[in-house]
Amino acid sequence: MEATAKSLMDFIDASPGPYHAVENIISMLEAAGAQRLDERAGWNLEPGALYYVSRAGTSIIAFRMGLQKPAEQGFLIAGAHTDSPALKVRPEKSLVSKGYVRLAVESYGAPILSGWLDRPLGIAGVLAYSNAGTIHTRLYASHVPAAIIPNLAIHLNRDINKGFEYNLHQHMPPIIALAGERNKPEAEVPPLLGRICEELEIDPAKLISVDLRLYDPEPCRLVAEDIINGPRLDDLAGCMAIAQAFSAASACAATQVACFFDAEEIGSMTLAGAQSSFLRDVLARILLASRNAGQDYYQALACSSCVSVDAAQALHPAYPDKFDEYYSPILGAGIAVKMNANMNYATDFGSIHIAVNAAQHAGIEFQRYMARADIQPGKTIGPITASRTGIATVDVGHPMLAMHAIRETIASSDHRAMVRFLEAFFARA
Repeated sequence: MEATAKSLMDFIDASPGPYHAVENIISMLEAAGAQRLDERAGWNLEPGALYYVSRAGTSIIAFRMGLQKPAEQGFLIAGAHTDSPALKVRPEKSLVSKGYVRLAVESYGAPILSGWLDRPLGIAGVLAYSNAGTIHTRLYASHVPAAIIPNLAIHLNRDINKGFEYNLHQHMPPIIALAGERNKPEAEVPPLLGRICEELEIDPAKLISVDLRLYDPEPCRLVAEDIINGPRLDDLAGCMAIAQAFSAASACAATQVACFFDAEEIGSMTLAGAQSSFLRDVLARILLASRNAGQDYYQALACSSCVSVDAAQALHPAYPDKFDEYYSPILGAGIAVKMNANMNYATDFGSIHIAVNAAQHAGIEFQRYMARADIQPGKTIGPITASRTGIATVDVGHPMLAMHAIRETIASSDHRAMVRFLEAFFARA
């Protein structure tokens, strides 16, 4: 298997959710020599040195100081998001009835619900607990199947193949155990959190809060040599492409910045989302730590560039009527540059040169994506970043089939092209 594809697949298999993704990105950065910074402490920065800062455990911004002042050379910023559509667990509430123990869930983002049924599911996330007056956190992943959401047999729903609307509250709570008898009292059933605390050797009485999600534990698969099928490709493929290109880059005149934001799937309006102060705070502190003052911050922003990396809808051979064929990328023909008249994507008349220049120097072709005129596409972190910082931004992505399904599909050659594109961008080629 080709090394770049294998690295992506291994990263996704080891990242069942945003907390694990951030920890794995940190491992990559530290292997490249990055130093951890704390937002609560002062920063002393050296030209050419590599740093990172994490917020909320689900977002991270890394940067390599430029060899010249940011006010003169600006920032080269690339961003993606660490979260994916999922079913989020309400762990305090077990649904015990009719001989089964089920888990209450709610939708995180907009997953295609049907794909979550009839397959073994894992549970992953983070737990916070107190110990000797200090708050600690522990990552958790079941690693083995821990839940399943069974369909109703076709004999009892003959019209299911004509289309069925799953009700999140009624149909989607997964079975996590057998109660042993039809009307067993709920109090006699060990709760999910008790089982997890026992596994992690945490006193349940000291538990403060949890953030747990269901996930597909089946590994990524390579199909027909160049097709990668796996969970959470939106947008862990973008995260991995940025992390790989950024970690391998050399210091240049400009300060290179890699952003991995949480909460894109739910609007980005969180403590560590793209609509938060996180990026602006980090950029401002880089200027302050570099002993720049006055108008230098605004000069730096004005001569900066940004690439937003998120999945692009690929032309689906079974649904060609859903696409503008002229502006619909296909798998295996290169990365997509995304455009929209209503600025759901940040690419505009002026910023597209960022993509054109990087693609030319990387020696790759790119495709253009625009949705049908009567269909509004989803939004990315691109317009958020551009509007909050005033930095020229272009939206690019891996062409993808089945976006927001529990398992999505991209071409490994497109992922290699994305890494090369970002390497050229960070080199300011």
